[in-house]
Amino acid sequence: MKLCTMKSLLIIAGILCVPTVAAKPISSKQLDKVAQRVLEEYRVPGAVVGIVQHGKVVQAKSYGVKNIQTGEKVDEFTLFKIASNSKAFTTAALAILVDEGKIRWDDKVVKYLPDFKLHDPWITAHFNIIDLLTHRSGLGLGAGDLMIWPKPSTFSRQEVIHNLRYLQPAGEFRANYAYDNLLYIVAGEIVPAVTGMQWEDFVEQRIMRPLGMQHCFAGKVAREQLADVAKPHGVIEGKLQVIDRPEREGPAVASAAGGIKCSLHDILLWLQMHLDEGQFGDNKQLISAQQHQMLWSPQTIMPLYDSDKRLNNSHFSSYALGWRLNDMNGYLRVHHTGSLAGMYSYVSFIPELDLGVVVLLNQQSSGARNALMYSVLKSYLPVEKHDWVKEFLPKSRTKTSDNKQPVQSTKTVYVLDKQTKLSQYAGRYQDNWLGEFSVVLENNALVMRSKRVPKFVGSMTPIAPNQFVVRWYDRSLEADAIATFFADEEGVFNSMKLLPESEDIDFSYDFQDLDFQRTE
Repeated sequence: MKLCTMKSLLIIAGILCVPTVAAKPISSKQLDKVAQRVLEEYRVPGAVVGIVQHGKVVQAKSYGVKNIQTGEKVDEFTLFKIASNSKAFTTAALAILVDEGKIRWDDKVVKYLPDFKLHDPWITAHFNIIDLLTHRSGLGLGAGDLMIWPKPSTFSRQEVIHNLRYLQPAGEFRANYAYDNLLYIVAGEIVPAVTGMQWEDFVEQRIMRPLGMQHCFAGKVAREQLADVAKPHGVIEGKLQVIDRPEREGPAVASAAGGIKCSLHDILLWLQMHLDEGQFGDNKQLISAQQHQMLWSPQTIMPLYDSDKRLNNSHFSSYALGWRLNDMNGYLRVHHTGSLAGMYSYVSFIPELDLGVVVLLNQQSSGARNALMYSVLKSYLPVEKHDWVKEFLPKSRTKTSDNKQPVQSTKTVYVLDKQTKLSQYAGRYQDNWLGEFSVVLENNALVMRSKRVPKFVGSMTPIAPNQFVVRWYDRSLEADAIATFFADEEGVFNSMKLLPESEDIDFSYDFQDLDFQRTE
């Protein structure tokens, strides 16, 4: 009987590892069958799946279309936004600078970015580069994401960094895990502070081009490749639609946290470099083996969810530098997901098997990316055969955009009393970090607008005394809010608070962190 890699340690505790079945890597035909089921069941327009092992591309498959309006087919050079899988490029860039002796991981952030400031002076002074990368700042989940999401936004990187000082802590510094995007923007700005090169230029010239990644972009996509970009899609109010997310002119504010666009062909080169511990080509070294080991070393303890225990028999979960780590059926797994409106990604490694897998989608379905990733990854592990496409479908319905139900308000309309005038709520309200929101009376109804985030404009319907549900006109946001107004001693409404209308709303819509004061 062969003992499992990690579980053998449990013999000391008197727990014996049971025999396992033989692994049977997924065949090309099997992958085609799984992918077609995923596209149909989860209403995904297009997807790519890639597998590398032992220095070779085992499979590189393309399915569906880039755009449901044109029907143009996806191929290995189609560009997908990889969202938060961009974070690993930022940590790799910093690892290169560590190799070159230009920075140290424990360098204080203020050494390079004097305007960096958090809520607490002591934390600001002691905050180092690793703290930027490991989601242990003490800030809340997705704190400040409304400055970068939904696109477009008028905030610059400098404004994002400046406004960090207004975000209040939700946990303890270096004690609590809470996923963060803004601090990766800060991390990206270490690069120009040290090298004089913009983050986008450094990543493209020092990482992508040496690896031969000609169909991957940290900044603007080359004009001749614009037609290769897949369109984002979502199931909006029951209908599969293209999601309109126009890009602003110039570099995207959040590129270092989630702005890279890449093709299947090119990202497989990226995966191979990691499996080779920073080496590529003819014994060339992009990142030293020592620093690559640092990228994959645990830094912050993460919660171990019941689903990880049930599906993977996991015993630990942690965050490294731009990567997550956990054990999957006795093997170490290094992985990360990426989520943007209409674009989802998933990268996983099993280093002991010299295996890397990538899934890219142009639809916002976590169920679909999980179904594809697990169908591939689990086939390489000694586990019983399982229907992973069915596993991640919602229990109550099929053919969905995601595992969650559509966000719809259950609030009933409240009839205002005769003494209440809508005009008394109208005015301009200012938040320290998100800026001005206006409430205006139009056609005997209230409308809310954001000055800095154009997508935030919507109708306001009363649901309780001094409380309104805000329904954004752009229904792809799936992020309606509850606005509550507060009056002073004289009965004048001088402040406003927002809350997410539903618990299912994405954490990046951190309305609860806003504190609006009336300015006029």
